[in-house]
Amino acid sequence: MFTSLAITLLASLSAINASPISLQPRQGGVQVIDNCYQSGQVALTFDDGPYDYEQDVANALNGGKGTFFLNGNNYGCIYDKADQIKSLSAQGHTLGSHTWSHADLTQLDEGGIHQELEKVEQAFIKILGLKPLYFRPPYGSYNDLVLKVLSDRGYKKLFLWSEDTGDANGESTGYSEGVLDGVANSYPSPHMVLSHSTIQTTSSEVLPNSVWKIQQAGYSLVAVDTCLRDSGEWPYEYVGEPGQPDGSWTCY
Repeated sequence: MFTSLAITLLASLSAINASPISLQPRQGGVQVIDNCYQSGQVALTFDDGPYDYEQDVANALNGGKGTFFLNGNNYGCIYDKADQIKSLSAQGHTLGSHTWSHADLTQLDEGGIHQELEKVEQAFIKILGLKPLYFRPPYGSYNDLVLKVLSDRGYKKLFLWSEDTGDANGESTGYSEGVLDGVANSYPSPHMVLSHSTIQTTSSEVLPNSVWKIQQAGYSLVAVDTCLRDSGEWPYEYVGEPGQPDGSWTCY
């Protein structure tokens, strides 16, 4: 009996070690996520768009899926990139909110936080007919008030990251590739990596030099809703059919 129990315990420990997960409690109804749960999967995530390089990023994923956390009016106006956003969605990439203007939400009052989220939601609804339920805070900055507002607005998850390629901080492409080499060399531990689709060298140099290494190591490149196993859900709320561009499709 003792031997049988010991074998069962060892098997359970082995299963845990083979599939490390980063579980965070729900705060105000919103779950804070800083890593994937599924062993053998990597979620490459890209902030600050839409800009000029999102499709280049998607192409560089070599058949994998990515996650793009979009602003409304940061590097450019989201409405000017409507066709690009529709294309990313149609290709199966996951799109989430990153606020309207890339504001540090911890510096805003409750009304200001609502406004930063609502304006992006309205753009998603007009362009895709979908409201985003996944969110990444600019600078990774959030507090209890941010979580309350997110919960009040129906968001399911707030995403951080396990590794940062440093592309938006001025790090060299070699540094970014070194971060992704570390990911490739850690198979099968899961990862959730922060990059930025607005940095041209991320799509033209870093990803082409690193994605194949990650995939060759055995990893699948998936969107964040996939890498959370059963804790993932459809990252949108269906609102209706996409709209047609009119005078309201403006950032000004």
